[in-house]
Amino acid sequence: MLSPIIQRADAERILSSDDATHSRVQLSVPPVGAVLVVDDDDAARWLVVRALARSGIQTFEAVDGKEAVEHVLAKPELIDAIILDVMMPGLNGFDVIRHIKRIPAAATTPIILVTASATEEDDIVRGVEYGAIDYIMKPVSTAVLTAKVRAACERSRAERRLRYDLRFAELHAMIDPLTGLFNRRHFEARIREASAYSKRHDQPFSIVMVDLDHFKSVNDTYGHETGDHVLTQFAAAVRSVLRGEDVAFRYGGEEFVLLLRACDAERAADVAERLQKKLRQRPYLFRDGTSRVITFSAGVAAALPSEGYGSAELVSRADAALYRAKAAGRDRIAYW
Repeated sequence: MLSPIIQRADAERILSSDDATHSRVQLSVPPVGAVLVVDDDDAARWLVVRALARSGIQTFEAVDGKEAVEHVLAKPELIDAIILDVMMPGLNGFDVIRHIKRIPAAATTPIILVTASATEEDDIVRGVEYGAIDYIMKPVSTAVLTAKVRAACERSRAERRLRYDLRFAELHAMIDPLTGLFNRRHFEARIREASAYSKRHDQPFSIVMVDLDHFKSVNDTYGHETGDHVLTQFAAAVRSVLRGEDVAFRYGGEEFVLLLRACDAERAADVAERLQKKLRQRPYLFRDGTSRVITFSAGVAAALPSEGYGSAELVSRADAALYRAKAAGRDRIAYW
């Protein structure tokens, strides 16, 4: 499971593909597999469904190509394989394959064609060219059918698990394990994305560099375990004041950075002030019974339209503003 402290909007954006559904899917479908059976012949479809059901395979049914495509669009992550008749009125089997391959979450779903006779070699060749992985001849051998479907389902689920595991690892490589915020490495990628977005939409974006005041004294007085807990509480406060399109990062140690889309310097400072207010409302309670408001110094810098909303100098400008805030007595916000 993803850590509950990972920023929700960004986790959903990164894992919004079929890869993200693996952990949910394996709780909602049977262990053998789930198959969509598409055939306009009721008797033929019933034969296939019954044979698969006897093998513990869950089935969904579609009576024509249009219904099949609609079913895949609605629940692509629940289908491990598709058994597809070639000759159907309206959308035929080849049309259905073309439509399914355009659905990102279903593009790799194994498709097994059912063809009327062994003489229709052109249908088989054409189906393979379109992306079908196998074919079955009518009349259907239930033993062959079951074996091929089981193999297709196993392949589909293995590929889904692999994609999910890779995406899961990729996501966690971007996350600071202590705070659950994104890390500095991911910030470097996201600030370039923000710059490109601002150029396209002619909108400003800003960053706020944040450094906790006198944090070393917390570690020296109460130990690093308490210091870590202070950092996690601070990260929680940060998340509570951000909009869905904003992103926070742990830049290093007790230093953080906020990346605020469609936000000029003044509005960015407002976000930092909301964070200050949040922290003042909830002083940190230490184990010796004393409490202390966690304060910070912040430097704000906005990407400039005159520079094409470039990000090259933005970090150094925010950093310079941060050091001015610290030099002026800390617990304050400074602009570049």
